[in-house]
Amino acid sequence: MKLKQSLPFIFFISITLLFFSSCAIFKQGKEFITFTECDFNVKNVRITSLAGVDISNFNSIDDLALNDYLMLVQQAFSKEIDSELEIDIIADNFSDNTASISGLDWQLFLKDELYTTGIIDKPVNINPHDNTVFTVKTNINLYTIIHSKSLPEILTLLITKNQSFNLSDLNATVKVKPWYRNGSTIKKYPGFISINL
Repeated sequence: MKLKQSLPFIFFISITLLFFSSCAIFKQGKEFITFTECDFNVKNVRITSLAGVDISNFNSIDDLALNDYLMLVQQAFSKEIDSELEIDIIADNFSDNTASISGLDWQLFLKDELYTTGIIDKPVNINPHDNTVFTVKTNINLYTIIHSKSLPEILTLLITKNQSFNLSDLNATVKVKPWYRNGSTIKKYPGFISINL
């Protein structure tokens, strides 16, 4: 095919690719906006480990080894109980459109002060009139959250999955900033969406 003959074909292919690319970008933007308009609530708050000890499958304090308990006592005296916190957030999409993001930035506030930040670097998709749950994970010093209780009381609350364990006493808030990726470009929500615990 000669150059002059191939130019219209190349032009046609370029316009077609540009059209489909624009449609894809528009679709991403629409699904992103729908996500930011979803209803967000905290479904569950849990501590999964204490001082490196996985307590997620424990049913009572008796499941905790003596050495691990003594280590926790030592940490409690030093006012440093290193723990892993997980917060499940449920997003409800009440619209007729699909909601989707590529990821999000998040912040955890305790008593109106920024405690820690993180990122979820994977897609979150919600079908129309459906919901999904995504989880924020972070390391915290448990002593700063429930220091008013004794160690046995703390362990009973956490290991028996007692529903009275929550962060409401500290006016805890999770803030999320959704974003979507378009090639090498990332488009982020201009502010943060606040979710009270």
